[in-house]
Amino acid sequence: MYDVVYIDAQGDETPVAQQLDDRKHAAEVACKAAAERGAGRMMLPGSSRLPNCVCVIPVPPANAA
Repeated sequence: MYDVVYIDAQGDETPVAQQLDDRKHAAEVACKAAAERGAGRMMLPGSSRLPNCVCVIPVPPANAA
């Protein structure tokens, strides 16, 4: 499962989509959300938290219920 969140210029997170089963679909949602917000970036966990970006975050199996 994957969540998609937007991190604004102040570092505040806004959920875009939650518990998506397919990583490719989550990436597509993130790309569209980034374009709509003018964010222009998408990253996966492990990168530094850049402001004004949309992130695809894997949900640990224990939290995916």
